[in-house]
Amino acid sequence: MEFGPILRAMTRSKVRYGLIVLEIALTLAVVTNCVSLIRDAQKELGRESGFDDANILTVRSQPFDPAFQEKGYLANSVRRDLDVLGRLPGVKAVSNTRFLPWQGGGSSTETRPAGSKGPWLRNQIYNADEGTFAALGSPVVEGRGFTRAEVESEDARLATLSATARARGEDGTPKDKITQDVVISRAFARLAFGEGSPLGKRLEDSDGDQYQVVGVIDRFYNPYGWPIHEYALFYPSSSASYAGGSAYLVRTEAGALGGVRAAAEKALLDANGGRNVRVRTLLEIKDGFQATQKLVLGVLTGVIVLLLFVTSLGIIGLTSFSVAERTRQIGTRRALGAQRGDILRYFLLENWIVTSLGLSLGVFLAVALNAALVNQVRAHRMDGSYLAGGVLLLWAAGLLATWFPALKGAGVAPAIATRNV
Repeated sequence: MEFGPILRAMTRSKVRYGLIVLEIALTLAVVTNCVSLIRDAQKELGRESGFDDANILTVRSQPFDPAFQEKGYLANSVRRDLDVLGRLPGVKAVSNTRFLPWQGGGSSTETRPAGSKGPWLRNQIYNADEGTFAALGSPVVEGRGFTRAEVESEDARLATLSATARARGEDGTPKDKITQDVVISRAFARLAFGEGSPLGKRLEDSDGDQYQVVGVIDRFYNPYGWPIHEYALFYPSSSASYAGGSAYLVRTEAGALGGVRAAAEKALLDANGGRNVRVRTLLEIKDGFQATQKLVLGVLTGVIVLLLFVTSLGIIGLTSFSVAERTRQIGTRRALGAQRGDILRYFLLENWIVTSLGLSLGVFLAVALNAALVNQVRAHRMDGSYLAGGVLLLWAAGLLATWFPALKGAGVAPAIATRNV
């Protein structure tokens, strides 16, 4: 093997070989981390919300008639809307709630088990009425949901609380604490209380207000800015105001989505025309939310292809330059009896050494880059198989990029040596 001559030749052109080693190292670091990010994103894109996404409509009613500013008028309008939507052919369930799956955010707060001195646990928090869980297609699997009487009672209590500032004690928290019944997701129940039934247990927030668990829904996934996609808490309340309008979730029978969508806007405007109504499918909202992620995946894929292409060009250029630079040397070796295979093996071995040096450095860079991504953008730790795959891919790409210039070098005739004397 020609390790000695190759290494001596490389030391005479340190900058040239050093640059290609660095390029290979950077390519391995970037490509493997891009692949890791792409795989993580694909897993997130493929996750199910736990709701009947394909058969849910979202309806937003935004009033402009001043009559909606009167609370009683607004409340009656919401009740009438729920009744109108619920009577449309093909509708299975209707809810008045601000919770909208796949909206990419929402409301959140921090709670922890009542009496605990442990860390605060951030969770999503939304209002729900008596039809919310049926409208989502995610029924309460443990305990109970909410009743209409409970929703109306909580509406009245929350209106009274918001009408005046709550008196606060020396510790800065309200003197009068409140307790609400809530339904939580199974994942949040496990996070807060561990295994076993959470029914009857309480959470508390930083004001000392408490939330007593009366029900659990089994599946919940709603993308959020914080990693709290599966942690949710629902409290009983309707949701409507003149400024913010009212929002409804409508779950239809399979195959009835289009018909209900076409009829919903007209039915609501016929019931009360002093507003604008917009109807969308949940799949449209999901597609809109995922559009940016899919664009990012396309960009990352493009970066991978571009880096591999540029690195291959670099290796081809390095080998071609070496062949041109050593034409006389190759001719001399051929005149002394070297076969074409010997010349071909020389350049392939030289490439293997260069690529291996680059990959050795690249492994450290890849691990360091992944650690930075984990800390800065909450990426997942890279699977070692991506690193192994990247090494094999770049080894193969390096050999392929070297093959044709090396083959050209192997074709140098022995007469070249005497021609240049």
